[in-house]
Parts: sequence; C-alpha cells; structure tokens
Amino acid sequence: MADEEDFISQSYSFVYNLLLKGVIAVIVLSIATLLTKKFSNQDDPLKLGSDGLNFCSSSECLRCSHKYDTASTAVLSKKLDDFLCSEGDRTGLGRLFEAIGRYKTQGRQNDSVSTQKPTVFYVHGLSCDPWYEDNCYLEQLKSLKSSETFELIKSEFKRIILNTSEGWFKNTTPEGEWLVFHLFNQGGKVEDNCVRCPNTVQIVESIVPFMKGCSFGNALFSVVRPGTHITAHYGPTNCRIRCHFPLFVPQGCSLCVNGEERNWKEKELLLFDDSFLHEAWHRGKEGERVVLMLDLWHPEITAVEKEALTYMFSANNKVAK
Repeated sequence: MADEEDFISQSYSFVYNLLLKGVIAVIVLSIATLLTKKFSNQDDPLKLGSDGLNFCSSSECLRCSHKYDTASTAVLSKKLDDFLCSEGDRTGLGRLFEAIGRYKTQGRQNDSVSTQKPTVFYVHGLSCDPWYEDNCYLEQLKSLKSSETFELIKSEFKRIILNTSEGWFKNTTPEGEWLVFHLFNQGGKVEDNCVRCPNTVQIVESIVPFMKGCSFGNALFSVVRPGTHITAHYGPTNCRIRCHFPLFVPQGCSLCVNGEERNWKEKELLLFDDSFLHEAWHRGKEGERVVLMLDLWHPEITAVEKEALTYMFSANNKVAK
C-alpha cells in the first residue's frame, strides 16, 4: 500500500513539474516575442509612427490609411466614371486611371525606387523630391512674403491662442504637446474658426494652388510646444506639396524629410512632399513653434486632374466607408 502511495505521489509530482515547466516556457517565449517586436520596430525607421500615435479614430480621416483597402478601388473607379459623365472626355486623365489600376494590384504605395509611401493615393509620373523651393510657386505665394501679411497673420494667431479650448484640437504625440487650429480641414471650410481669422482666410483663399475643396487639402495653425516629438509618418498622397509659413520659431526646432533635417526660419517658406517619411521636433526648453500650414497642388498636376481629384476626394463626396 505504501509503495502504491509513493507511486501516486511521484506521478503527481512529475505531472506538476512538467506543467510548471510548460507554463514557464510559455511565459518566457511570450516575453521574448514582445521584446523582439519592440526592438525590431526601433531598428527599422519605416515602422516608426505605425503605432497609431499620429492617427485618429475618425472613419472619415484621409490621413489614416487603415480606413482604406483595395475595395475602395471600385468606389474610386465609379467616382472617376461619374466625373467623366459630366466631362465626356478621358483626355488628360490617363494618370488617374493608371493610378487606380496600380492601386488594385499593388496597394496604395508606389512601385518605383522612390521612398515615397503615400497612405491613400499615388499618381505615377510626378516628380518626387522630398524638398521643394518656393520658386516653383513663385507668383502664387508672393502674397505670403510681404511683411504686412506676416504681421497680419501673426496678430490673428495671437488672438486665437489666448483660448485653446475654443476651436483648437490636440493631436496625440508620445512626448510634448501639439495643437492645431483648422481653417480648412480635409477640403472643408471650418466656418467657426474662419470667422475668428478673416484676414488669414482671405489670404489662404487667394493662393491659387491651395487644395480647396479636395480632402487632401488643409490650412491650419500648427503649434508645437517644448519637448514635443511628432513621430515619423507618411502623408496620404503625392499629389500635394505641404507648405509651412513659420510665424514663431524658438531654438531647437527641426523638421526631417526623407532623412534630411532642416530648421524653420520665421517668415521663410518651407515646402516639402509629405508622402516621404517625415517627423518633427521641438528640442528646446521654451517658446512655441508656430507655423501656418497649407496644402498645395503638386505643380505637375494638370487642371483637369485637379478637377477630377477634387471630385473623387472631396468633403462632400467621401471615399471612406
């Protein structure tokens, strides 16, 4: 009887130890997997910003690529066909039909050697420089270069920043604080905000290449406070060039596009293609970096392409499901 009890006891002990070792092995394996994912993301710059820190939960947001999938190609095709019903001519729209075709087979990103990775829509054949000089919009942006315009926009900004609970939106960042005040948000005019900045709105609307009416187009005040890091991310399309008009630039502020870091300078326009990987910092200890941000049509997008893209991606004619 004693031998039988010893055998049972040993059996229980063997099973218990086996189960305990199994549980420990599973825990160790899980921890190792998590650590591997964490460090692999840090080593790969193309994964920075993919943790959702720069994205919102809105089902209407063109910036958030997870709202789009290949099924959207059918919607885009229909919108382009609807546009043609009124125009009746496919001339000049070949690049857009090609873009939709590539989207079906290759997804949102381009297939070239370029490091552009737009999250929503890519048009093949456009020049793809990370940085642009303002002379490509020389006449169109002339109104922003005068001292009178600079002071006028600054004065309106100073008034609205006094109350950040009215009209301001706080973007999510891992460090610091990033505030935005939209005048135009994804093509649509934010009426309440525009009423508070009538002169700035008039100036923005006078800029011919501004993407008014197209969901890729925004105009806003962007405020970055000390200690802020806007993590690396890609814009939605290569059809636009993003323009920064710096109003206040304290020390320690920089913008990096496609691996090249530059500094803002007050009153000097900074233009870049945000379909390249880009990120920003305010490494300083005091002061707010303030820019008026505008989205402009890429200079090689034709007039008929602008009309079609505005129809396909507009505030009143959404693609998002």
